[in-house]
Parts: sequence; structure tokens; C-alpha cells
Amino acid sequence: MGNNVSHAEEVEEEVEEEVEAEEEERTFKVETARYDARFPVTNQAKHCYTRYNEFHKCQAEDGDDCEKYAKAYRAICPTDWVNKWNEQRDEGTWAGKY
Repeated sequence: MGNNVSHAEEVEEEVEEEVEAEEEERTFKVETARYDARFPVTNQAKHCYTRYNEFHKCQAEDGDDCEKYAKAYRAICPTDWVNKWNEQRDEGTWAGKY
């Protein structure tokens, strides 16, 4: 019976080592939108809307570096808003120009 305990302990140690190795491999770079002096207040709704529009304007103009706008609006805007705006763009009812 003592042998079973030591085997169980060995298996547990192996599992712990695998979990630790997996955790070490996972590295995430957390970024948010850069400071924009046009939006100094706490409420970032206008900033969100502007960045969303800038992204789609950049895409419409075949811009080279549109991803910076996408990162910004994804970091600032609530997912529900973005989903709603995307649906409106698909339906042709989006109030924005782009």
C-alpha cells in the first residue's frame, strides 16, 4: 500500500510540474489605448466612438497601419457596443460615415 502512495505522489508531482511549465509558457502583453489629450475626462465614450470610426475610416481608405486603431477601440469600448455597431454597419443603419 505504501508503494501506491508514493506512485500517487510521483504522479501528482509530475502533474504539478506540467502545470507550472504551462503557466511559464503563457505570457500576455496587456496594452490599452495611448493617452489622447482630446479626451482628458474620465468618461471615455466619445474616445471609444472616435477610435471605432477612425479604424473603419482607415480601412475604407486602405490604410497601412489600421491595427493601432483597432487595438485602441477594442481596449476602450465595451464589447456590447462594438457588437451593436458592427450589426448596424452590416444592416446599413450605422450613423457614422465609414
